[in-house]
Amino acid sequence: MPAVHWGNVNSPYLSSGLEDPNSTYPYLPPVLEEPSSSFSEAAEDDPLPAIEGLQISGEAFPGRELQACGYSINGTTSCNFEWVRYLEDGSVNYIEGAKQPKYLVTADDVDSYLAIEVHPLDDRKRKGELVKVFANEQRKITCDPAMQEQIEKTLSAGHASFEVALSARYLDIWEEAVLAIKREGYSIKCNGPRGVVVTEKFLPTTIVTIPYGHTKEFSIQSSDAYILRTGDSWLRDTVVLTMRLFKKMAVEKRKGERSISSSSSFRLPNQGFHKIDLYVVVKALECSCMLVTLCFML
Repeated sequence: MPAVHWGNVNSPYLSSGLEDPNSTYPYLPPVLEEPSSSFSEAAEDDPLPAIEGLQISGEAFPGRELQACGYSINGTTSCNFEWVRYLEDGSVNYIEGAKQPKYLVTADDVDSYLAIEVHPLDDRKRKGELVKVFANEQRKITCDPAMQEQIEKTLSAGHASFEVALSARYLDIWEEAVLAIKREGYSIKCNGPRGVVVTEKFLPTTIVTIPYGHTKEFSIQSSDAYILRTGDSWLRDTVVLTMRLFKKMAVEKRKGERSISSSSSFRLPNQGFHKIDLYVVVKALECSCMLVTLCFML
């Protein structure tokens, strides 16, 4: 069978008649591997399904879309796709829901190595060898220069405000609001009569997350949960990275203050013990001198 190129919207492997009209990405039906693989049905020289020339196109920056493409050979009729993050500590994170050839890079990918794994299958459910390729030429995912500059300016200023929409959590109702971020915490204030919704300090339990498949939304979870939406994915990722950095700095600052305070409280008793020890030594020396004097007198 001749090689078939896939990776565009016209690919036969992306059309199943089950596409979700509300989804940003084409629906890719997973192919389940049956327990009784039919290797015996194939001739010994019948090659397994395979992929050739797998590559990733697109700029690997937050807010940008990547596209995996390649050539299906040896009777490959479908593929299973999985996007994966490889972290510096050696851990591997399979991205939940990321099972299409297209992938939108987010703030979650920054400082990780991003790859796609592809498993080719044929119409007999035979699974070929897994093929993997890294995005960004196997370099860490970073922010684009404009995003990096924006984040650095905010960190230098110590505060920033962003126009967002706050979910009312029912009937897809959103309220216009302003998210204000400072070194110690954040606040959300609606533009309408509702006014200030929350003002909180950053805590170790404060979590800023990005739901997969949503290009503009993120959530803040602390004492309560708030779902916010920005004008585009680039701004969403800028806000998320900024909040995470401010939270990290605030938590580490408090830890440092507690550490200094704890060290000071322990230092005073130790100093007292040193004074007592010195007093005992001096008195012992005085007694020794007195004994020596008495011996000479005798």
